[in-house]
Amino acid sequence: MTNIQIPSGLIDENIELFSTNGKMMAAHLGSVKSIFDLPKEFLVILKKEMLSTPSTVLALSLAGYKTQRQQLEKFAECRFGGFDFIADFKDGKFSESEYHECGFRGNCPMEGIVCGFFKVNGNIITPFEIKMIHLLATEDTLPVIAEKLHVCMNTFETKKQKLYEKLGILSRARLVAVCYDLQILILKPCS
Repeated sequence: MTNIQIPSGLIDENIELFSTNGKMMAAHLGSVKSIFDLPKEFLVILKKEMLSTPSTVLALSLAGYKTQRQQLEKFAECRFGGFDFIADFKDGKFSESEYHECGFRGNCPMEGIVCGFFKVNGNIITPFEIKMIHLLATEDTLPVIAEKLHVCMNTFETKKQKLYEKLGILSRARLVAVCYDLQILILKPCS
């Protein structure tokens, strides 16, 4: 028997938000639509979520997003822009922020403010840990990875162990598998 995952919102009333070509879209009730075509109640809750942290609105404004519509769209993109199989909005509530590789991770002045910190099992995964994950997914040896991260081996081992605990894993191979599922690592097509 084949196990096929169908993204939330395509066969239920939940909402999966995602960014495509610079536009925020949503899968909801079996169709894909602009987030601004979702029910008004959803947009009110999205706005309330955005306004719940004043630093979020300030960061968006300072980044040049002046209108509330622009701010809502950017907020939704930063917080929920990745397309996955877990509903971003279910039973009237938003899920925790998801990891979305927007191309600015590690260099965005709004990181952690607008996008929220990425959490796994209730634990914040730091930008340093994201870099560590990407390096651990390579064939590099642990000493080479420690050098690339500019830390000594003891510090690296301590940070790696803490990351493994946060992810609930015991091995490098499992780290790679879990991080593909979380979309921290993304399969790239062969060229």
